[in-house]
Amino acid sequence: ILLCDEATSALDPTTTRSILRLIQDINRRLGITVVVITHEMAVVEEICTHVAILEHGHMVETGSVAEVFSNPKTEAGRRLVYPEGVQIDQLPPAGVVRIAFNGGSSYEPLIASLAIDCGVKVNILGADTRNVNGQAFGTMLLGLPEDQNEAAKAMSYLKAQKDVTVEEVHDYHG
Repeated sequence: ILLCDEATSALDPTTTRSILRLIQDINRRLGITVVVITHEMAVVEEICTHVAILEHGHMVETGSVAEVFSNPKTEAGRRLVYPEGVQIDQLPPAGVVRIAFNGGSSYEPLIASLAIDCGVKVNILGADTRNVNGQAFGTMLLGLPEDQNEAAKAMSYLKAQKDVTVEEVHDYHG
């Protein structure tokens, strides 16, 4: 086992890429398990296949990077992988949903299709996409219409989409 504790912390981007390539090469050539300790999610995205999220010294979530990054189950996981650009005071008091999409659904015009197919307009409050091990994953925070019928129609449409997870947001901490 090779333990890398903050191996890229405070390094410039070129040196970071070199270190990450070296770690990947050691893993491939020697078949050594590499444990990476980092707070940089870009490092996890770049070289890891599995991830464990720790909070206050306890492991709170584990899984493949693809699983955890596309649909984190814990608040700690959400804080690490969801977009940081949306602040709580910017969100409307109700009618906010988080959608997580992965694989092929990341390349589909989901919001445009919702507007065309259902005639429902939603507000994009925040969005983020990532490439994890060559596969695209993304999340969006959407503001639903105030009209309950339109909001229900939007939710039904979104939940029916393949490779899309929909979650109502009651308390967002970006």
